[in-house]
Amino acid sequence: MSHCPANHSDCMLGRCSLCAKEHFIREFKTWSSGDANIDRFIQESQIYDFCGKLQWISYDNFQNIEHIGDSSHGSVNSAKLKNGIKEIWNFTKQDWEYELIGCKVALKEIKDFRYDITEFLKVIKTINNYEFAKYYGISKNPSTQNYIIVMILFDNNLHNYLTKNFWDLGWETKVDILVSIVQRLRGLHGKDFIHCDFHSGNILINNNFNVYNNNLGIDLGLCQLENDLILTTNNKNDSIYGLIPYIPPEVLRGNKFTREGDIYSFGGIMYEIVTTQRPFVDQAHDTYLMIDICNGVRPKVPDFMLNWIPEWYLDLMYRCWSDDPSERPTIEELNDLFCEIFDKLFDNIVDNNVMRQLKIADENQKNVSKSQKQELSELLSYSSKLNFQSCYISRYIHTLHGLHYLLEDLKSGKSADPNLLLKSDESTKRNSKAEV
Repeated sequence: MSHCPANHSDCMLGRCSLCAKEHFIREFKTWSSGDANIDRFIQESQIYDFCGKLQWISYDNFQNIEHIGDSSHGSVNSAKLKNGIKEIWNFTKQDWEYELIGCKVALKEIKDFRYDITEFLKVIKTINNYEFAKYYGISKNPSTQNYIIVMILFDNNLHNYLTKNFWDLGWETKVDILVSIVQRLRGLHGKDFIHCDFHSGNILINNNFNVYNNNLGIDLGLCQLENDLILTTNNKNDSIYGLIPYIPPEVLRGNKFTREGDIYSFGGIMYEIVTTQRPFVDQAHDTYLMIDICNGVRPKVPDFMLNWIPEWYLDLMYRCWSDDPSERPTIEELNDLFCEIFDKLFDNIVDNNVMRQLKIADENQKNVSKSQKQELSELLSYSSKLNFQSCYISRYIHTLHGLHYLLEDLKSGKSADPNLLLKSDESTKRNSKAEV
């Protein structure tokens, strides 16, 4: 049979996408998320074929659930899909064909009551691009009644990947990672979205990433349309959400997030790619650090690493960190530069000072001494243990505008710092395995 019983035009090999749509619609009454807005969104996805037909996935479809780490709004687990998810209607068998049977997925359980999952669904509908991350559907934990975002499972976030693979990464791979990140951020900005929480924990990567398989994603959990970013009293924000080391100074002061703010955050990612350290890992992430950042303090590159990093790269990184947003490079400038560099690296072209510096830096890293490797290992071990009040899971933070009435009391010690991570939070806030 070459066509389905309804004689639809897009039938092939016993499969029919229009029949699939009809059967999705017939099954609308057989499931409910418990939230009319979520139901409507999933149904529209299946009717109009955006986001790859999101599905309501029953919790009993998950096997071998394992905790990976904590995320900014809850926890992240991995699980196997016992029965897979519906792919297409087979009109010959008069039944569904399923995909991802027995495959592992990520379960992002939302425990923060302030997180609006329907707003997130609107974001992925508007973007509708698998280059960022593939989302399969929504589920609910029957024990906690928390909603779960079911998405593709990556091996690592960028921070963990760099920590494990630093000595094996030449500049060709580093630039390839930068190109992949910049192109995805460029895609967001091209649709008038601001990421607002751009850091290495939200960049997802597989262990087999290389020049021919740039398997990298960006979690879109806090993305917002530029025009939807609303300020509160006196055109200022009293609180923000994110990681203090990656938040631009103008936002720490209470101004709204902009595209230029994402570029500032990208500077922190550039820093981590060449040092394997997250910015300000050895300091408490508190109001005093916010004040320092607003006064121009930026992370320092250890002296013994400088021979491994081209001078132009450092200059560009510090431009991204400029206090003046207008002095930061645009996403187009970053995209053009890194794409050109990658093409020349791939073709082994050394025709200008940028490429000469890059070649020297690559050779210097390859020829690094055992003592330097040991120095880096000791530095990473030392910095990771140094300050339990550093925090690399996104959280709610009081801006300097929101604390203006309290700053003098903070400085004098009369008031406790509301942005200071408490010891009781150390185990859950400091060193999560994965933030997605």
